[in-house]
Amino acid sequence: MNMNKERKFFTIKNIIKAVFSCWLCLMMLVLPLACQRAIEPENLDPVTDPDENILPSIIPGTEEPSSSLCLRYHDDGNLNPLRKHSYSTAAVFSLVYDSLFTYDAAGLLHCDLAASAVLSEDQLTWTIKLRDINFHSGEKLTSADVEASLRFWLKINLNYSPAVLSEEETPLSEETGQGTAGDTSEEDFPVETEGEDSTAEASQDPTDDEYDYYIDTPVLGEEARIDLYSGTLSVSSERGRLIQAIGRPTADTLQIKLRETGPLLDLLTFPIVPAANAESNSYQLIPGTGAYQISERDGNGQLLLKRRAADEGQITEIVACNCTSVIEALELFENNKLDILLLDREEASRLRERFRVRSQDYSDSGFVSLLVPDSSLKAQLKTSIAQHNPDNLSAPFPYAAYYRRAGDFRFLGQHGLLTEPADSESTTPVNNPPTDSPDEDADNPDEKNTEKLPVYRILMPRVFYPLGLQSQLESLITRIGGRVEFVMVRAEDYQEQLLLRNYDMALLLDESTGYGDPWDYAQGLLQQNLISSINVSGDELRILEDGRYSQSELLENVVDQEADYLQTVYDLFAELPVIGLCNTSSLLWYRDGVEGSLNGTAEWPYKGIESISVWQP
Repeated sequence: MNMNKERKFFTIKNIIKAVFSCWLCLMMLVLPLACQRAIEPENLDPVTDPDENILPSIIPGTEEPSSSLCLRYHDDGNLNPLRKHSYSTAAVFSLVYDSLFTYDAAGLLHCDLAASAVLSEDQLTWTIKLRDINFHSGEKLTSADVEASLRFWLKINLNYSPAVLSEEETPLSEETGQGTAGDTSEEDFPVETEGEDSTAEASQDPTDDEYDYYIDTPVLGEEARIDLYSGTLSVSSERGRLIQAIGRPTADTLQIKLRETGPLLDLLTFPIVPAANAESNSYQLIPGTGAYQISERDGNGQLLLKRRAADEGQITEIVACNCTSVIEALELFENNKLDILLLDREEASRLRERFRVRSQDYSDSGFVSLLVPDSSLKAQLKTSIAQHNPDNLSAPFPYAAYYRRAGDFRFLGQHGLLTEPADSESTTPVNNPPTDSPDEDADNPDEKNTEKLPVYRILMPRVFYPLGLQSQLESLITRIGGRVEFVMVRAEDYQEQLLLRNYDMALLLDESTGYGDPWDYAQGLLQQNLISSINVSGDELRILEDGRYSQSELLENVVDQEADYLQTVYDLFAELPVIGLCNTSSLLWYRDGVEGSLNGTAEWPYKGIESISVWQP
């Protein structure tokens, strides 16, 4: 009997020891993980400093990093970079094709394929000298190629064809003007190109009831068609009609005669291709002059790009994966089949905070503003914004009261207004203020009281759906004693709905051919019939036009604008029935195993891509 008790006690004792030992082992495994610092919510999507050396998310092994990189691409039915393509496709083409001029991250225009640009004394003729450079095919770049590319660009975008500049119209050789030397010529790398002659068009017709599992708003990936409701883009593009005639005095010289003086060089940032390929509408492989060349296209539309000088970086081969929609691109990225995922402004606005991945912003030419036809409502909103932190209003984008993009040197050295206008709408008394305190309603919402609040209808383009901005707009309306009803409209119907004015506020999403310009923006509103006139004095008009001109010319050194430029822009927006909310940006996502970051711009997002290192996940 005692023996049985002792055995039973011994067995229980061993079981307790075993359980205790397992518990200790488990604690030793879990404790280091529990001590790690939790990721802060505001740091889920940090902005990458291009100058900062970023370590990969995984520890590189003893093997060499891959020399191949996978990017997103969309087969638009042809391989002609001069035709209209999606943002992701145009970004891939920027690796293959150069342009006459290009903007840097500081907002300065520089020569690219142009060696110099000189303006005649009467400021009506540009003489552009070309660099000594060859296409990938081995053929030399000539003025005939540039003219053919320019004429087709004008035809595609403006349905416009300038005259031929005759020898009699050619200005005298003794010209004065501003010239900037370009880069020296680079080594030739002749390659024979082949391609299939197909004109099949790739298209996608999204339906109204299509939803995705990443975000519960309709039709992620619907074509933005931003040109349908961007007056600024239309106005800035129309400056191409200033070109009266184009001539070719020599094989390496192009001359452009203008109808009247005006900014032009910022428009000459389109790809340059051989004259024989300028109007191509097929899958023919077109040679360019860039660091990479398209060497192959497979049956699925996937492109293979080879670097011409393989010893200048880690990446020597780029695979452009054909993604028919952003949903497919997201799935490839999640499965580590895309190394870098580029998102345009509409996609970034809706997916910015969806993943815990390393990311990088590129401020672009997009500008978001709120059209408020009723002046008293605009005064209420501006007063409420002034009383609260405006930085929160534009989340998740950087706040901008008017067109202002990182790198826009017109605003350098100008950190505040000279004087506050006496009739500024920010100090206008509010008409018929709400009887209830907005703060009390916000802190203690009452469903019955909320139903009695006035409803403010906000018209929004469905392709642009920034959740943070929508939330802040709801808070803004709550503070003035109202509630919001969002009216989501398809892109192709947006212009019509704007003119119907069946709303209290409407979200305007604009872009420009380059850096957004306040005067182009105002003229865009006028062109869209959203305003009837623009009240500016002659002096203010001169300041605004000079500011636009300076942003569109070659400048060797950054020169601050007149001190009253910022004040003039402020006064212009005080006059217009709009409230500037924010600039937009495109977004790059890096998967685990990608080391380094890029130093490009929104127009050329893959600049420096050859220095990227890619390790296997």
